[in-house]
Formats: sequence, C-alpha cells, structure tokens
Amino acid sequence: MIADERGLGLTTTSEAAVRAFDDVLHCYLEYRLRIGPAIKGLLGADPEFVMGRVLVGYLMMARGTPEGVVDARKALEAAEAHAGDHLSRRERMHLAALQAWVGGAAQRACRIWEDILVAHPLDLLALRLAHFQSFWLGTPRRMRNVVVRALPAWDEHVPRYGDVLGMAAFGHEELGDYATAERLGRCAVALNGEDMWSIHAVAHVMEMQGRHGEGLSWLDFAPDRWADRAAMRTHIWWHKALFHFERGELDAALDLYDRSVDPGPDLFYIDIQNCASLLARIEFMGGDAGSRWASLAERAASWADNHQMAFTDVHTIVPLAREGRPEAQRHLASLQALASAPGEEARRLRDYVLPVCHGVAAFYAGDFPRCIDLLLPLKDDLVPLGGSHAQRDLFHLMLLESALRGGRFDLARSLAGERIVLREHGHGGWLKYAEALEGLGDVPAAAAARQRATF
Repeated sequence: MIADERGLGLTTTSEAAVRAFDDVLHCYLEYRLRIGPAIKGLLGADPEFVMGRVLVGYLMMARGTPEGVVDARKALEAAEAHAGDHLSRRERMHLAALQAWVGGAAQRACRIWEDILVAHPLDLLALRLAHFQSFWLGTPRRMRNVVVRALPAWDEHVPRYGDVLGMAAFGHEELGDYATAERLGRCAVALNGEDMWSIHAVAHVMEMQGRHGEGLSWLDFAPDRWADRAAMRTHIWWHKALFHFERGELDAALDLYDRSVDPGPDLFYIDIQNCASLLARIEFMGGDAGSRWASLAERAASWADNHQMAFTDVHTIVPLAREGRPEAQRHLASLQALASAPGEEARRLRDYVLPVCHGVAAFYAGDFPRCIDLLLPLKDDLVPLGGSHAQRDLFHLMLLESALRGGRFDLARSLAGERIVLREHGHGGWLKYAEALEGLGDVPAAAAARQRATF
C-alpha cells in the first residue's frame, strides 16, 4: 500500500500508479483537457490498481451521458475483477459507491461517500463527488455540510486545501450565507488562481447580491484564459454573460454567447444548460437570438433520450420546444416512462422534472395558462431540480413572462414585485414590473418603474 499526496493508502505496488492517480484527480479538480492522456497513464501504470479503475469509472459517470454509463460499467467490471480482501475498507466503500452510481442509485452513492468521509475527512475524491452529486440532486444543505464537516481536518499544509475552501464557499452561497461564501472563495482563489470552481463560487455571490459590475470585473479574463479546460470554461463565460444580461446589455451577452458560451458542434451537459437558459433570458427581454435557437435545437436533439441528469432534462426541452422539434415530445414521453418506475429518482421526476418540462413545452406552444398552472405551484420549491439559484431563475423568469403574455397582469405584478425586492439591482425586474403596471392601466407607476430600470 502506497500513500497518496494526503497520506491515504492506495492498494498497489506501483509508485507511478499512485502519482498518476493524484495527477488525474488534479485534472478533474481543475477541468484540465489533458485528463484523457492522464487517465491512459494511470491505467498503464498498474492495470490491477482497483482505485485507479474506480476513479476512471467515476469520471465516466460524471460525463452525464448513457455512453458514459457504459464506459463506467466497464471500469467497474475491471475494478471488481481485481478486488479482494487485500483492499482497505475505504477502497471497498469506493467500489460500492461506484456500483451504486452505475446502478442508478446516486443518492446511495452520496451516502457512501459521506460514510467514507467520517473516517477519512482528507479523502478529496469522496468529498468532491459528494459535493457535486449533492448539487445535481438538489440537496444544497448536504452539499455544504459534507464539506464543512471535513473542513476542520484540513489546513494550508494539506495539498489542495483551496479546493475544499472553494467547495465550502459554494455551499454557503447556495444557502444564503454570502459573506462567508465570498470570504472562503477569495481565500481559495488566493491559494490557487487556477481553481475555476472557487472563482465561480464568488461569481455566484455577486450575482445573487446584484453586484453585476463587480462580477464583470471579477471575470475579466482574456478570451483564451481557459482554453486548456473542459466545459467549466463555458460556464464561467455564461456567468459573465449573465452579468451583462442583468445590466440590460443584451448585445454584449449575445456576443459573449457567440464567442465563448456556445462550444460549437459538441455539447456537454452544462453547455445545454448554459446555452438554453441564456438565449431564453435574452428573448424574454426582447432580444433577438436569431438562428442560434435552431442551431442549439439541432445539437440538443441527440440529448432527448439522455435522462442522466434531471437538471439537464429541464434545459434540453427548452430549445426543442422553442423550435417545435418532434424530439420535444419524445423527450417528454421517455421522461414519463422513467417517472413511472419505483424509487426516489422516479419520484423526483414525477414531482418536479416532468411538471417543469411540461410547463416549458406549454410556454413555447403559447399555452400560457397551462404554463402558469404547472410552474406556479413549484415556484418556491424548485431546489430538488438540482443546480443553483442563479440557474433555476430561468423558470421564475418564464413564469413571469407567461403571466405577462397571458394577460395575468395582477400575477405578473406580484411576481415582478417579489423580484425587484429580492433583486433590486436587476435591470429586467423593473422593466417587467413596469409592463405589469401598464397592463393594469397604472401608467404613472409604470413610468416610475422604468426609471428605476436605468443604470
């Protein structure tokens, strides 16, 4: 058994395999494009290294595609073939977590990672996976707490301490503790300026507090700054575009979409989320996305039967429904079939994902009353979809837009009123409030609201 860089034992006789394991983990933490060659190096260093195979299986699952599940199952089978009593309890628990995740039991995998961390709080792999999967499963309190429980075991002398601070920062942000989140996030970035997750955590704080100008400065990177990174780079640029959007700078947001948010031919799951939500927001505010919708829908069509991640499902339907693609109905039908199964994930599909997807479809069909009927009951209970407050805001905006387009100006006034109180510095909230007041015939109040929308 040889120790990794934080002193945790790994069952192998190859020092090179352990160093390769550490390197692959670094690539994962920093979204490095060189992770493919790093994985090859890991597998070649010791073909019987069980934790190496488990790590590869985890990374395949993290792709969020059916093909990723197939590849993860192959890695799992290879790990199982070399597993035995010689493995440590921690390694056997990791193997069990991968078995659960590949088998569709992501919640069980999270619970196993949490159990690992009780005995081994320096297990950064378990920590990152529990943090991320809690995020996508819509359990933000667990997402934060799994990190802060481990945090006292860490300090600046432990390698990758900044990553843990950044995860804690994001967890605090999603639970509304913005001061703590920003403090921890800035500390993390000071320790490692390459830590995109921590940079992103601070950007979330600025978004939620309406500090859009500061956000643009915080994300003022050269266009090629993250060229050597995987899909997280497009999400960083999405955040920058969102700051432009909140300032009413729609052309700047669209320009950033074209240059940096849209990745081109191949979409990763977060690209569907980024692109669909940004184009929809811009269109809600009267911007013209033009042919971008058709291009996005063409590429998103292949994701219609994916269903590996609920939060991607509620975004995949957006371009498909917007463009009237037949895949939109296929997407809904296959989701319905999955929702009919037993289990906690099927229940989440029934209670949250399907109503939101049907609401999106109704919106783009022009059936605004149905959209309202579906989205309004969930307005304050969208967290189980997964994702962040900033991301889920798309569906609050769609509900507000449905009220305006459907002539429900009283409801629109109420929804926009909530928005301008909670997001006082958002350009769009005041404009939508003005629209609602105009619909109700209160022209002087509408004019005053429009004045508030200027910068």
